[in-house]
Amino acid sequence: MSQFRINYGIDLGTTNSAICRLKDGNIFIFKSDRYQKDTTPSCVHFSPKKQIFVGDRVYLPIPLLTDPTNTYTEFKRNMGKDYMYFSNNMNEHYSPEMLSAEILKTLKNYVKDEEFNAVVITVPAKFYGVQYDATKRSAEMAGFQYCELLQEPIAASLAYAVDYKTKDGYWLVFDFGGGTFDAALMSSNEGIMKVEDTEGDNHLGGKNLDLAIVDEILLPYISDRYSVSKTLSDNSKYAFLRNYLKFYAEFNKIDLSTANTTEFNTEGPI
Repeated sequence: MSQFRINYGIDLGTTNSAICRLKDGNIFIFKSDRYQKDTTPSCVHFSPKKQIFVGDRVYLPIPLLTDPTNTYTEFKRNMGKDYMYFSNNMNEHYSPEMLSAEILKTLKNYVKDEEFNAVVITVPAKFYGVQYDATKRSAEMAGFQYCELLQEPIAASLAYAVDYKTKDGYWLVFDFGGGTFDAALMSSNEGIMKVEDTEGDNHLGGKNLDLAIVDEILLPYISDRYSVSKTLSDNSKYAFLRNYLKFYAEFNKIDLSTANTTEFNTEGPI
């Protein structure tokens, strides 16, 4: 049994991440330092001055678009893989777990009133073996002495069971995140929870919807109205344009969560 008492939980997400604390039976979500948001974009940027920026400070001033070769997102999808990202500003290669560690460090620093060295980190249902190990390495790099991993749909089920009056029965939990889609069949008998089965896709999420908006709506619209054939035939320019459009497609997608219409400005680096 672990000697560590765990009061903190982290959702290390493909798109956004968050940290919370359990105290006196209540859950408290820590807000980001600068923007006071419940979630922090899982985005890392290495500046020409060799500074490391994480979260909204990267996402809002948009170095994601102006300096894409030193700005990284969606690296969680490559956790546990033999994959490296090269930053010419740092002249170094970074693994997905190294970049994830920067996210974890940032979240850890949101807690100002006490020191802690143990945490629960949620992972997709289809994370196994090397992906679990990579996540634990990220936690170690971030300064945690002990890390417990919990599948994301199970974490959602636990939160549901705490508030729901009827404890016994079966339920199916769907977790459609920024980069992964998970499902878990849960059961509870006399307050004892059990995972019957889990399934998921580590390459299906909101980011895929963003690209679908780009490929099926925005690019055809632009191609019909502008002379972009040279851009589309050049692999590097096409990749930059697609990434540029994906960034704004996400904002339009979010707008449509609460509105019937949204507008997209087609002026850009075409």
